[in-house]
Amino acid sequence: MKSIGVLIIALLAATGFAADEARELVLFPFGQGAAVQPTEEFNVEGEALNALYAQLKDIPNLYVLRFRETNPSVRRAIDENRIRRDRLTPPFNEREADGTWRAARVGALLGVDLAFAGRIEESSYDPNTREAVVTISGDLIDVQSGEVIVSVAETGRGRLGSDQSDANIARIAAVSQAAEKIGAAIRARLAPPTEQPTTVKEKKQPDRKRERATVSLFVLILGAVLGSSQF
Repeated sequence: MKSIGVLIIALLAATGFAADEARELVLFPFGQGAAVQPTEEFNVEGEALNALYAQLKDIPNLYVLRFRETNPSVRRAIDENRIRRDRLTPPFNEREADGTWRAARVGALLGVDLAFAGRIEESSYDPNTREAVVTISGDLIDVQSGEVIVSVAETGRGRLGSDQSDANIARIAAVSQAAEKIGAAIRARLAPPTEQPTTVKEKKQPDRKRERATVSLFVLILGAVLGSSQF
């Protein structure tokens, strides 16, 4: 029986450490500022969201999810009148009447640790210079405390090459540059370089399936040990 106790403690400790190290961040859709140049052929909010997600998902011990109103926790909160449906649209980095950040309030419903919300301040393309400019602002918020951990406003620029004619190429380059700058600022806060190994290794996102598999393996091993102890 002593060996069973040791086994249980070891497995629980292993799964506990894995859960403590990983944090969850919800990435909210962007709002739109007055300096956004309208264009039907380019969805700057969607492109910015995709570009920033690509930057954040590689931060060590950070699991990034995109906000969706169809999330079961959100739908349940709506049904139970714990949040109004009109509070689920951008901008999310605004304070509610009680002083709490909207992003933190919705993030609490999702059970995440961090929330990033912002807006596209500027999006333009100049056909004369063949240059696109995109400015994105946002706040990284601690969901539990409501503290703003990082506040950013970054501009990206993209210019068409001499053999290019599609303005969206320049727009995408501008979005990517702005998202890269924001991602670097968040990475510097959540995973400072001094805390990273000197050797370059492939960074992987926390594997939720593996965590569940660990728990299942624990149950199977425990069942086998208990079963054999009866004979």
